[in-house]
Amino acid sequence: MAHINWDKPFFIDFSTGEGVPPGTPGAIPFPTYGRYGGADYSVGVFGGVPPTQPDGSPLSFMALLTNGNPADDPVDALDYLSYRHDIASAHALTPAAQAQADATLLASVVALNSHYDPEAALYAGATSLGMIGSLALHGFLNVLSPLQLVVALSDAVHDIQFGLKHLPQGELADALNFIFEPSGTPNVFVFDFSIRTTSFKQELLETVAMNTLNAILDGGEADNAPLHTGFPLPGTSHYELAYNAATGDLDLNAA
Repeated sequence: MAHINWDKPFFIDFSTGEGVPPGTPGAIPFPTYGRYGGADYSVGVFGGVPPTQPDGSPLSFMALLTNGNPADDPVDALDYLSYRHDIASAHALTPAAQAQADATLLASVVALNSHYDPEAALYAGATSLGMIGSLALHGFLNVLSPLQLVVALSDAVHDIQFGLKHLPQGELADALNFIFEPSGTPNVFVFDFSIRTTSFKQELLETVAMNTLNAILDGGEADNAPLHTGFPLPGTSHYELAYNAATGDLDLNAA
């Protein structure tokens, strides 16, 4: 199945975690997914308005498929979760409400077995990282417990690993050139992201989560060393997921 829209990217300002217009300095393009996956992307178009029940609540998956408008149909379960997030975001009138919408999407994606399709798995992993990044950048990382954060990060990288391993060769090239960036090492591609903390508690949560994730990825490897996250001082830490296309190995590094 081909549900990642490589030709319909949205743009993210990674310093704020917000979707921004094309051409915004420093903005990074990222592909949309299905009919609802991506910033300001709904019912297959940018600026689209998702259908709802009369009271504004989301329709069920089956109701969307049978409402008489094929353009509203989610392409799969992951796309439906994005539809629900679109509606929750439209109703979020405060940063705290938006954080709750993001946390709900994150929990739903983690609970979803996206390995029915490599594109879905790859996009699910990227979505989870995006939601974690958004919560961190807006100072709401503490809505997740340490266990929830570790599980979400672990699920995200396992989804990304599965997706990259099982994508057809042509789509793998698209993913590596679009989602990742070439590094200075042959066959190694990187995806950069940041986590911002504003308190000792958040910094401790970040340190525990990122080093647990690093230990999972590096299990059994000779270079299994702790990450330097900036602990105990809160602030912004930069990380990269590095994918070796020759070996299929995925590593987490503190940039």
